[in-house]
Amino acid sequence: MRAFPVLFILLTSLIINSLQTSAQETSTPYKLTVSGFVRADAIFDSRQVVEAREGFLLFFPKKPEYDKSGRDINAHPSFNQYAMTTRLTAKATGPDVLGAKIFALIEADFTGASNIENNSLRLRHGYISMQWTKTRLMLGQYWHPLDLPEMIPNVLSLNTGAPFHSFSRQPQVRIDYKTGNLNLVAVAAAQRDYVNSGPAGSTSIYLRNSVIPNLHAQVQYKKNGIFAGAGIDYKMLTPSLVTDSLYTGNVTLNSLSYTAFFSVSREGFSLKTQYVYGQALNDHLMLGGFALAETEADSDSRRYTALNHHFVWMNASYTIGKWMPSVFAGYTFNAGADEMASAQVYARGADIAYVYRFAPMITFTTGKFSLIGEVEYTAAAYGENTDKLRVINTRETGNFRIGLGAVYSF
Repeated sequence: MRAFPVLFILLTSLIINSLQTSAQETSTPYKLTVSGFVRADAIFDSRQVVEAREGFLLFFPKKPEYDKSGRDINAHPSFNQYAMTTRLTAKATGPDVLGAKIFALIEADFTGASNIENNSLRLRHGYISMQWTKTRLMLGQYWHPLDLPEMIPNVLSLNTGAPFHSFSRQPQVRIDYKTGNLNLVAVAAAQRDYVNSGPAGSTSIYLRNSVIPNLHAQVQYKKNGIFAGAGIDYKMLTPSLVTDSLYTGNVTLNSLSYTAFFSVSREGFSLKTQYVYGQALNDHLMLGGFALAETEADSDSRRYTALNHHFVWMNASYTIGKWMPSVFAGYTFNAGADEMASAQVYARGADIAYVYRFAPMITFTTGKFSLIGEVEYTAAAYGENTDKLRVINTRETGNFRIGLGAVYSF
């Protein structure tokens, strides 16, 4: 099975070379281009962390766990190396369709869909784009609109700023309408690799059983190096199909999230910042989720309540010749739930009051080759939950990460 990705790449390369040669000989209007990069990384953590992809995707440090002598079991460092983010991108273009410029894109890397599938080929993006004069229709898998490609922080870590910055790619139908300097966005999305957790575990079934897709509306402004905007996100989840008394009934949770963002780019200097108020956003690799609300003893109903979180981050960089120093800073805090909750909580970091991160980075680039070094400090304040899932009596735990990376693009 491990040979499959290699065979797949070889076969894909042969097909692409054949198509490109054929296109040159017959002057066909169809065109296929391939790009990507090879990337190697190494990381060191000063303690054990809550993570994914064998530690490469870091959320926050693990809470202290003490042995019989009172020593913290998780205060143990770790080291690892990776090449799994190596990436391939293929883009196909052809004649206009229904009066629209059309192209299709496939992008894949080797991070797999879970830890046990690391180094396996997995789909990142796969979509069709149809561009008319002012309107664009996109069908397929792409970044969730809370995760704007123009706003992705410049960091070495695979988390790209999570849990402060959204990290989610979802199957979706997206419409962009551009008028002047404004772009209006409407999205109806499903879930695939990034899902909520609930009574049945981490699965897309909660959104699927709601029938209504994840809906998002956004307005964007772009002019003279400035990109800014705001958006609203609605998601209905159905954690259970039965009541406490085992009667059939759709038990749903409605969640709303809001965002505002701003970036500016001027002569080598770049500044990006984004704020999100979010409910049940653990499907974005952020903190949050939902819990079963307390009900009356004789009640036949089952209600769920979402955890509320605030997220804010900032990323600044400046290019000086072949060098680019940059810095990332993020902060999120738990604002609790709207209702009193039971012990059944399905969330990431429900016992964390706040998390913050500070991460300076330096990048050296010559041609298509880059060397990157990053020092990242992330701290989480663990504590006890109130009846509305706020966190009190906190104690802060921190982790230093040192990351090194080398990238060659083609």
